[in-house]
Amino acid sequence: MWHLGVLLLAVVMGCRSTTPEPPVEGEILLGQGGGFTGMYSGHLLRSDGLVFRWSQMPGQPERTEEAGRVPADSLQPFFRKLARWQQEGKTVLSTGNMVAFLEFRHAGTRYRLQWGLGETNEPEVQELYQELLRFLRRHLP
Repeated sequence: MWHLGVLLLAVVMGCRSTTPEPPVEGEILLGQGGGFTGMYSGHLLRSDGLVFRWSQMPGQPERTEEAGRVPADSLQPFFRKLARWQQEGKTVLSTGNMVAFLEFRHAGTRYRLQWGLGETNEPEVQELYQELLRFLRRHLP
């Protein structure tokens, strides 16, 4: 009888659900720019699923225009990866005439990864950038 009780306790403990990770809040800004105009453009993704087209000229405020909505939970892998890189202190801040960038804005902080177009020294960062672009092409009109 005692063994049955231990077995029942093991089954109950094994079926216990784990608490899901809370969603990472914030924004991801991705884009490219520079050159003789100094203009930057791209997309701003909010953790609630809203997506904006984004642009900024030197010395001017950011301009945004709503581009659509995506499932908020589908953004979480991107937010979690950038949050992890920020915690680990991963840095990519190279310059060039034209650059591409990822910026994670969270809890009043800005974490930016930037590389010159055509550089291939950070494949993991560039792959995340390309994944985000493919994601946007699939989900936006």
